[in-house]
Amino acid sequence: MLFRYLLVILFLLLNYMVFYITNQNTRSKEEYSKYNHIEKLQINYEIFIKTQEDKADVIYETTINTDGVKEMLSEAWHTKDNQIRDYLRVKLHNLLKDRYEKFKQQGLLQYHFVFPDNKVFLRVHKPDKYGDDLSGVRLDFEKVNKTYEIVRGFSQGRTSHAFRNVYPIFDHENRHIGAIEISYPSELLQKNLNVVSRIHSHFLVNKHIFDSKMWSRDDRILEYKPSMENENYLLTYSKTHEENDDKNHINSVIKSLKNSIEKSIDKGERFSLVSDIYPDDIKVISFYPIKQNVTGNLSAWIVSYEDAPFIASSVKDNFYIRGVAFVIFVVLFYFVYKIYTQKNKLSSLLRSYDDNVIFSTTDRDGNITHVSKAFCDISGYSSDELIGKSHNIVRHIDMPKEVFSQLWDALKNKQIWKGEIKNLKKDGGFYWVDAEIEPLYDDKKNHIGYSAIRHDITDKKEVESIQKEIIFTMGSIGESRSKETGNHVKRVAEYSYILALKYGFSQKDAEMLRQASPMHDIGKVGIPDAVLHKPSALTEDEMEMIRQHSRIGYDLLKNSDRPLLKAAATIALEHHEKWDGTGYPQGLSGEDIHIYGRITAIADVFDALSSDRCYKKAWEDDRIFKLFKEESGKHFDPKLVKIFFENINELKNIRDSFRD
Repeated sequence: MLFRYLLVILFLLLNYMVFYITNQNTRSKEEYSKYNHIEKLQINYEIFIKTQEDKADVIYETTINTDGVKEMLSEAWHTKDNQIRDYLRVKLHNLLKDRYEKFKQQGLLQYHFVFPDNKVFLRVHKPDKYGDDLSGVRLDFEKVNKTYEIVRGFSQGRTSHAFRNVYPIFDHENRHIGAIEISYPSELLQKNLNVVSRIHSHFLVNKHIFDSKMWSRDDRILEYKPSMENENYLLTYSKTHEENDDKNHINSVIKSLKNSIEKSIDKGERFSLVSDIYPDDIKVISFYPIKQNVTGNLSAWIVSYEDAPFIASSVKDNFYIRGVAFVIFVVLFYFVYKIYTQKNKLSSLLRSYDDNVIFSTTDRDGNITHVSKAFCDISGYSSDELIGKSHNIVRHIDMPKEVFSQLWDALKNKQIWKGEIKNLKKDGGFYWVDAEIEPLYDDKKNHIGYSAIRHDITDKKEVESIQKEIIFTMGSIGESRSKETGNHVKRVAEYSYILALKYGFSQKDAEMLRQASPMHDIGKVGIPDAVLHKPSALTEDEMEMIRQHSRIGYDLLKNSDRPLLKAAATIALEHHEKWDGTGYPQGLSGEDIHIYGRITAIADVFDALSSDRCYKKAWEDDRIFKLFKEESGKHFDPKLVKIFFENINELKNIRDSFRD
């Protein structure tokens, strides 16, 4: 009787442990998903901020260097004659209005000139409204006119909030004559999130930063309504919400997280929450704080709503795992009890093992001699179809030959081999396993074959694949700015991988380069479309602007602690350097150029010359090869050029496989 009680207690304890472990597993996946989602939101936000700042810098430089702009502003500031000032205002507006309309198509919200006394001289976006004093309303203008320093960031005005860039203006005699504002709306951020990253978002603004008089004005640029997330914030209302918001669904999600949202918002730090009120539609809601550009006070939040299939899958898996574990424990304890009482139920326990462990044995030639049911279940083959066959029956074509060479070398040396293997299912699908394979010996120590135990890691590899896809997508964004296809970055990645292996890289390092090289032109997100897409020859200023993409890409990526993004930052910075030191942006030469940059340079130039571009047709191979020979020791690393020609057929096969 005591033994029965002990079995019941142990049974309950083990089931509780399974519940606890699976619950912790789900919690860890939730934390992982929350971290990934908030990181992705922050990266997208930082890219947006950097992009709009770079665009604003270009507009600012273009504006102040336009003939007559400084002269008109200086004369308008120093004159006491209102008629002259009005005349200059109209003249300046006529000079800039066409340019404003062009910038407006790129998302520009406000194009704004203010005198040193903070009074408005000209709103290019609203020329009939001028002369009002922004002191006490626009702290950024006050700071710029006081300190002569550029002020950037989020701030609220009389009629709208925006991401603003305010610059001081000096005349040709270096006298301060006012400030210029170039600002972009938060809706542009939301549009980028929605279009580029497929992230649905809300933009919340602290209602206490608004002047109460604003609600009576008829010239408000943006519309607001009470936020569902927090009563102290207002939702910036736009077409994005009309098109994407499922109000009842979102309301239910927010209501279920109301207390957690309020507590987290009060802390003022970025955070993510998981909503699981709909088991088939679990969402991660991420909040990223935005501070006022002068005071540093928390003024707004960008909030993303994303599906979390990874967590939903984990919840379902937990249900099945707990069910299976419960069944296994029932079976196990039943047989333990029977073994204790009858000593004859061991075979049943072995069947349970067979059902749940992916196990197989082979003879010395690698022909299968035994497979578990779990092996059959995951592969789709019956045991009769597997017994006597070579293990090649489940070998996937994607697995490199080198992996199996290493496996057999280890086994021949009587060592245990451990590694990840992609296997082929009977139906043509695949699965990933973490395998441990070792030699088998009989009682007399004679080598009779091999045994292998595996566990399914398909879900883990799927997550890794998604991460790689995100990196590839970011690289494609940069290329798409210059109207190049996604296959360009695929080809560059594959060329780089082959060259790296032939150069002597390890498999791991070559794979790192393959994943990082698609990001080589990510800096093009900061180059104006008018320059990138210009079909005619570029001016020297435009060429200099193009050259900035290397530095922009490096600045976007350099602060990451992740090895992959650090490698991508190096590639972005150095892939236009030349072996003889005539490249840019740093003028590095020889082996001072990182090997990643030298390899990517050859891959990028080969693909660029082999492909049609908006400004040229693809070159013939003979012409390309002639150039590479001429540029060996000039543009390119001579050793890499030699490797390039030794493996040209393999590179051409890659080019043919990824045609545009």
